Amino acid sequence: MKACVATCFESNEERVGFVADTLRRKGYDVLIITSDFSHMKKIARNNVPASYFAIHTLAYKKNLSLARIFSHMRFAKDAFEKIEAEDPDLIWLMAPANSLIREADRFRQKNKKAKLIIDIIDMWPESLPVRFSKDYFPLNLWRKVRKDHISCADTLVCECDLYRKILEKEYHGKITTIHWVKDREAIIKKADLKDDALSLVYIGSINNIIDAERIAKVIAQIEMPVVLHVIGEGENTENFLRLTKQVCEVIYHGPIRDEETKSEIFSKCHAGINIYKEGLYIGLTVKCIDYFSHDLPIINNIKGDTWDLVKAYDAGINLESDGTLDAERLIELRKDPERIEKLYRDHFTKEVFSKKCEEVIDEVMR
Repeated sequence: MKACVATCFESNEERVGFVADTLRRKGYDVLIITSDFSHMKKIARNNVPASYFAIHTLAYKKNLSLARIFSHMRFAKDAFEKIEAEDPDLIWLMAPANSLIREADRFRQKNKKAKLIIDIIDMWPESLPVRFSKDYFPLNLWRKVRKDHISCADTLVCECDLYRKILEKEYHGKITTIHWVKDREAIIKKADLKDDALSLVYIGSINNIIDAERIAKVIAQIEMPVVLHVIGEGENTENFLRLTKQVCEVIYHGPIRDEETKSEIFSKCHAGINIYKEGLYIGLTVKCIDYFSHDLPIINNIKGDTWDLVKAYDAGINLESDGTLDAERLIELRKDPERIEKLYRDHFTKEVFSKKCEEVIDEVMR
């Protein structure tokens, strides 16, 4: 049995790896198809894993541009040329780019044998900030491409329940939520906290959907000294650091890939920050899973899966639009990590992912 797993974004490759591992355990020969272009850094990649098949991808400079649309369209066409040549029994496709879904539909018109699982990792254009009108080109095109072609899948997977609610209006087959996961074994360190300040951490892309102003405002209202550790990079880094340095001590670590180094920083923090601009359609962020995997409570303002999990497990503080932060509560939660560890074990381990992944594969291959 042969399977192809395809994505155009390197940020999906950890999830790709978990899917491929599950397929291999089930006896599949797996080919992973990815891009040789970093969509985050807008440069050619030099870190494509040797075992992956990298599609040469047209470069572009702006996220909202015709060049980006053409780049995704070309990637999708080339990816399915490779998939057709491989003649797989199963295809696990990660979207966006939504043009991959259109090419998948074209492929299915010619090839009815291969089973197709489409894994929705993000919602375009719904996940974009509200300042963009999602009813105008090219944003409405992205939505239309997904909506018009999604029915080609034998089944859908999505990363959060919030996405499932949208997709149920477009797709009438079975949809399974499989959250992102994090392998924390052998990396988590025991908390090493100081009592003279509240230590917070932000990890991830520092982009324009992060509400830097709100983060600075929340920190400014805390009635004790605050130290903010920042791990990551992005187009909004300078503004983010400028605003937060006005209200607290900031330690900027830059992007960190090494899990041990990251764990060392997390061990010195009371909570992780998960604050985005209002109006985004985001249910669960990878940074939250990173925080939970290190027993960190979170400061959260996004609705959907994250809000519900924080509430169900008492795993942090959900901020209403006009809410303030109870710093003492965060300190208490950090000292008693059992509920957050249970949250992690219930939802975000490789075992949980693999079990759900196997169920989806078995059902679609019957």
